[in-house]
Amino acid sequence: MARISTYKNDETVVAEDKWIGSDSQNNMQTKNFTAQSVADFINSIGGEAQNVRYRYNQFNDYQTGTIAFNGGGAASILLSSLTTFNIGIYETRSATTDVGEYLTGAFIASEVLLTQCDDISSWAIYTWDTAVLKASGLEYEVGLIFKAGGGTLIADSEYFISLMNYDAAQGDLNKLVVLPGNALVYVVDHDLNKYPSVSVIETGTNNQIYGDVQYNTVNQCTLTFTSLVTGTATFN
Repeated sequence: MARISTYKNDETVVAEDKWIGSDSQNNMQTKNFTAQSVADFINSIGGEAQNVRYRYNQFNDYQTGTIAFNGGGAASILLSSLTTFNIGIYETRSATTDVGEYLTGAFIASEVLLTQCDDISSWAIYTWDTAVLKASGLEYEVGLIFKAGGGTLIADSEYFISLMNYDAAQGDLNKLVVLPGNALVYVVDHDLNKYPSVSVIETGTNNQIYGDVQYNTVNQCTLTFTSLVTGTATFN
């Protein structure tokens, strides 16, 4: 084999070009590596700290770093038609870093941009409306409101999701509900996507009234009292 310095430089690199190197996962065996495979590797792990990256898994089984649907989905789905999907607490770049706090703390009520990693012409903007952790503890069921964009969600393709416009008002979400005093039990849809504290103040006396609070979901509570209460309930 001639000295490397004697070989001519190739000024045009294409996907099928190859390098020779050592495979660290197989006892440092000598292997060929294509330009495309090296580019894919660099693209998947580098320089994208402000995005999360997921692959669309059209099947119902949970897989790390994927977007999926309850019951599975079609091989190709219009991005404009999405109103919900399941998204894992781990993205494709790390099976150990839980990004759930980002998906819920930063994204809830905010606008997010979804783009296909290898085709930026396939994109959509959504309001990230809700994110409820599923029983498995490994993925969130997300509610989306489509705002703009076009393109499709394609099986086994990968997508970036990034924060576009943070809703600062979500930092102190609360809801005030009037209790008219005509019932002992009130089922309240507060839609705060959390388990809020509940404070009930009686009209006239301004005294705090205590009752039983049952959290049906992260968006609904049942309030039960031993006597009729006229006042307001604050969910915070």
